[in-house]
Amino acid sequence: MRISTPLMLMCLAAAHAGCTRAHPLAEWQPDAYAPASPSGTWSAQWWNEVATGHTPPAHTGPVRTPQLPVDLPTAAVTLAGAVDIALQATPETRVAWAQAREAAALYGVSRSAWYPQLTAYVDAAYDRDLFPFGGSDNIIRLDEFSAGPGAQLTWTLLDFGRRDADDRRTRDSLLSANLQFNRSIQLVVHGVQTSFFQVEAATATLEAARQDHALTSALLVAAEQRLLLGLGTMPQTLAARQADAAAGYQVQAARSDLHDARTELLNAMGLPPGAPVLFATGDAIALPSALQVGVDRLTELSLVSRPDVSAAMADVQSARAEVDLAAAQLNPQVDLVADVAYQYYDYALKHFPSGTAPLSGTSWEPTWSVGVFGSWMIFDGEARHNLVRAARARHEAAQQRLQQVRLAAAGETWDAFFDYRAAIDRHEWALALETSAREHMAAEQFAFDAGLRTMPDVLAAQAALSSARSIRIDSRADVLIASADLVLATGDLTTSPASTAP
Repeated sequence: MRISTPLMLMCLAAAHAGCTRAHPLAEWQPDAYAPASPSGTWSAQWWNEVATGHTPPAHTGPVRTPQLPVDLPTAAVTLAGAVDIALQATPETRVAWAQAREAAALYGVSRSAWYPQLTAYVDAAYDRDLFPFGGSDNIIRLDEFSAGPGAQLTWTLLDFGRRDADDRRTRDSLLSANLQFNRSIQLVVHGVQTSFFQVEAATATLEAARQDHALTSALLVAAEQRLLLGLGTMPQTLAARQADAAAGYQVQAARSDLHDARTELLNAMGLPPGAPVLFATGDAIALPSALQVGVDRLTELSLVSRPDVSAAMADVQSARAEVDLAAAQLNPQVDLVADVAYQYYDYALKHFPSGTAPLSGTSWEPTWSVGVFGSWMIFDGEARHNLVRAARARHEAAQQRLQQVRLAAAGETWDAFFDYRAAIDRHEWALALETSAREHMAAEQFAFDAGLRTMPDVLAAQAALSSARSIRIDSRADVLIASADLVLATGDLTTSPASTAP
């Protein structure tokens, strides 16, 4: 009956925990502390409440892993649709999601150390004990066979900081894993964005190449007709044929570039290269508006909002807790130990000194014990001290990695800011260049029709227009990609170019 007291204490503690916390405990439902799916970001709004013992929101319903899309959409896929497919299909987010759930389970393991351990057992043993009382003729020999079920309860009462330090270590590791999961989503979104913009540029380049080929073909027909009528020369006709062949080559080169860009986009979406997906490209994605803040403010934003920077900070805190955990191993430990059993005994007492007949018998008897057990390792060959030194070294390395991540974030934001501004300026000049080249082409065509210009003049103007059009297409893609780079550098998904698409 003594064993009921510790069990009652355990039940009361569990009931108290259930009354004071409305959310699932990490030791029972660790998945509630990890992202709910690989396609949505993890919210850190309630994290401080968990760390301080307040109530966080719990995930409702079972956590199910989304499967790869079997039926691909038949309609043209926009940038937002491509991002949605990527978040469901890419393995990168699934790996990060699995790592976050692993960290949540390890946090649950550390929390389990606060509970008592109850072990059930069944034993069967044969013992012979000798009790000498002076000489070989005065030895009491006890032969005994015992068997039966039992239970043992062990509850750590005092560990001088071990469990608390382990909780902080695993909790901060979980925070880091969740934030790294968010960063993996940002990386996937960025990869799809840049690949989609490249497909858009390659599609526009192919269309422009086809228009140029149609124009050179028309010029070739006109040159051959003028040659037949005696109004043209053979050099002009040969120049038109050369320009037509060059334009046809550019069409094939543009097709190859579009194929490569499409393959890269499908790979970024987590789909096989031959997936039959039609992309909605064109001018549907509006160019981002001008920045209203400077590079210094954006750098500050990146240091606050980037998940990888916050994850590095959590790694530092986890390493600090690991130092405390290693140092706590130098302290003693006090455990409550209780044992209860119901044993079968078959015993025989032989060679009793009085010379009476041997005593024997069988019985079922309950046994129990309860007590406090304290232990303190005094010497271990400096193993624990060396573990403390190793933990301090890891803490120092984590601090340096945090500094490294901060410097990288600041540098990436700085470069992305100026690359974005330069891309905006280049695009404006590209628009002016295309407008000028188009006007020049129209003027050369009009002069050629009036007999004031030669075929080489028209072909040169057409080549200049084709070059200006390609520059404008590339500069537009550069603006969109630079915008996506800036969003990734600052770690802010709310300003994604995908949100500006109509």
